[in-house]
Amino acid sequence: MTMRFRTKLGLTLGGCAVLLGGTTLASGLMDANWARTRLVQAVAEKTGRTLRIDSLHVWLLPTPWISAQGVGLTDGTPTGKDMFSAREIRARVAFGPLFQHRVVLDNVVMSAPQLDLERDAAGHANWHFTPLERSGEGGSGTTSGQHWNVSVASLHLRDGGLIWNDAKQNLSGTATLDRVNAKGLDSSLVTLDARVHHGAGAVRLNGTTGPLPPAKGQPWPLNADLAFTASGKPAGHLHVGGVVTDPDQGGTAMDLQLEGALDHLRDLETLFPRAGLPDASNLTLQAGLAGSLTDPTLRMVHLRAQSADLSRALPGLRADTLAIDADHPDDLTDVALNGRLRDLPVALRGTLGTPDQTLHAVRKPDAVPLPITLALVNGATSIKASGEVGGRKTSLEVHGALPTFELGAGRPAFEDLKVDGHVASTAPVSSFNGPDLPALLRSSTATLAVVAARASWQSVAWENVEAHVTADDGKLTIDPLRGNGTGTAQGIAQSGRVTLDASGSVPRLDISAQPLVLPSQVVQGWIGMPQLVNGSLQIVGSVTANGDDLAAWRQSAVGHVGLSMVGGRVSGKTLASLIGRGIPVHGNIGLRCFGTHMQLADGHADLGQLGLEADGLSLSGHGTVDLTNGQLDLHLAPRIGIGSAAAASPVAVKGTIDAPQPRLEPGSDGRFAISIGGPGGSDACPDLLSAAREGGPGPAAAAPPKGKGGVMDLLKGLLR
Repeated sequence: MTMRFRTKLGLTLGGCAVLLGGTTLASGLMDANWARTRLVQAVAEKTGRTLRIDSLHVWLLPTPWISAQGVGLTDGTPTGKDMFSAREIRARVAFGPLFQHRVVLDNVVMSAPQLDLERDAAGHANWHFTPLERSGEGGSGTTSGQHWNVSVASLHLRDGGLIWNDAKQNLSGTATLDRVNAKGLDSSLVTLDARVHHGAGAVRLNGTTGPLPPAKGQPWPLNADLAFTASGKPAGHLHVGGVVTDPDQGGTAMDLQLEGALDHLRDLETLFPRAGLPDASNLTLQAGLAGSLTDPTLRMVHLRAQSADLSRALPGLRADTLAIDADHPDDLTDVALNGRLRDLPVALRGTLGTPDQTLHAVRKPDAVPLPITLALVNGATSIKASGEVGGRKTSLEVHGALPTFELGAGRPAFEDLKVDGHVASTAPVSSFNGPDLPALLRSSTATLAVVAARASWQSVAWENVEAHVTADDGKLTIDPLRGNGTGTAQGIAQSGRVTLDASGSVPRLDISAQPLVLPSQVVQGWIGMPQLVNGSLQIVGSVTANGDDLAAWRQSAVGHVGLSMVGGRVSGKTLASLIGRGIPVHGNIGLRCFGTHMQLADGHADLGQLGLEADGLSLSGHGTVDLTNGQLDLHLAPRIGIGSAAAASPVAVKGTIDAPQPRLEPGSDGRFAISIGGPGGSDACPDLLSAAREGGPGPAAAAPPKGKGGVMDLLKGLLR
């Protein structure tokens, strides 16, 4: 009696027992080791992998089913570690197919399954299977000489684990498989229902696919709906439909249509916490993908977003509304954006490259150049930039005009602004975001001419403003920088020059003003000076510094600077911190004139002269400021009151700019003295302004007031 006959006889008798309604355990009719051997051989033939089954039980009554404990499938590497494992797999066995030497497993239920997906940097993935070639008529080489096919009709998985580590795409992570239900696995149409979560994020999948595994070289249909939740609340959805060829090999060809919506892009970080996604909300997407899964081609796109952070594309750019559209593969991609560039309201309109060029440039901005034509729009006029960006060969032509252009609150605003020029760079796109300016200069060239009929910045205004900007061989130059003052600087021709030379190992900065009038708040912030005066500050001088940042420039600064002001206000709070907090100086005081002249060297500012004249108060003095740490060594002579009703006493100021420490200063004999009354003396403003302006022109101070001041208030303040 041959083995084949004995097997068929056993199966027939088992079937008869079922038909007769027998309830006796009949596992002895089929040797479990015999079944395990055939399962292992069948899996090896289909996958080229080793299947491990620690123990296997086969039951025929009351219905045929099997139970396998300690199941594992190797990953195909020499280590032989498992890519899949499960504590137990239970399944019903279809009875009829056994007579055709087919084992069809239905209603497969997996307990505690674990799936580890890995791909190395060379692209070798453990989910790529290589079936074994059969040899001879016996096929699998079983003792019966008959090949047995094993297939799965339906699969049910609960509370499993998923780990992926893709070194080629630099992607890795983990997820919990809450459930996976797959039906029709032995047919050409597979139905899927799955839920996966990670942390506070989850995705639910419903859909259908072609046969699993996909037939090599044949289009594999895919129709799936994905619903996202974040922290238990609906967050978005995505529909994917189309066909893919050889998806297990990276999708050698595909034609997919995507449609979806997402409330907040960063909700996806609940699933992918290391994604580093930008902030964006209310996204909708329609897209067509072709090419391969590993190198997709975008053939059409319609994208909408609100409140989107686009600082990776342009530092400081944020879109209130964004629309990106292209209907066909050969169309240019239309862009419409309304938002802000830092504090500046902006409206951008224009085109990018084709959908595919845009996709590849976004994926690899430092390798793929992107053609652009974008315009900064204000009504019917605009400033347009056209050329290409990225791929280490950025080249843009810039032309146009705007009737008004505001850089935002507290920054300059322009009227009738015109720009004309060219910018080119071989720097990577990433260097433009938080740029290393010296490195950027060494790889860039530029020529820009900027003119404006009028410009204003806080308290200062100019007419006929002109700036010429060049960059070449690591050297940035703004020369000339000029304009005609208005207001208190009426008729004063202003000019300056700025050069940053980064061609050497240490960048060098040169700044000169002959003169320039700028907002006092801005200048005082630049040089680390407390906000003492408020108005239009006239600057003259020349400074040279070396280094990469403001701290290095302060340490190395050499030159001379004069600061002066007429009109405006002086801060009573800051003044009181310098000459004595008990002195009755409150609020902002009307200022007649302010002036100081300083020499810069060795990290110090030597104030040879410092003075101001304000309502009922005058101040003169000298001293030094350590530019590296703000240490003060000032010697001041405040005088409060007017004429014979004035009082004065020398004050020494130590401490720092942020925390000055004023004290009455003794005379040469070691005694403290307070001078009361006496002649008021001549007006100090003309000499003070002349020294601060290095003899140059400037507006005159108002005439000194006449009246009396409160000497007793001063005495009380000084003696506290």
